[in-house]
Amino acid sequence: MPTEPQLFTCTVCGAQVDARMSAECNWCDGRYHLNQRNDAEGQDCGAVWIDEQYLALQFACNTCLARDGMPAPPPAAPARARRIIVTPAQPPRRYKRRA
Repeated sequence: MPTEPQLFTCTVCGAQVDARMSAECNWCDGRYHLNQRNDAEGQDCGAVWIDEQYLALQFACNTCLARDGMPAPPPAAPARARRIIVTPAQPPRRYKRRA
């Protein structure tokens, strides 16, 4: 039984936002657009980052990030290339039978 998506109003741009494509700001408790998938297009009205002191995700809308004294998210790190190590297939071992 499919359920209706829960809609909120974005506190930054004022447009409707689906609960699955939004986040709640840690400072103002408002919902804002946050694309949570890399393979789909979406709008971002805020940011999310890992707080190194508490090792927790921090969510903030652009309105709160623009205020003085608010923590800024760290700059985005460049994407790292994954290194794949390929080992050649080894021939099966041959064992001699003992008599």
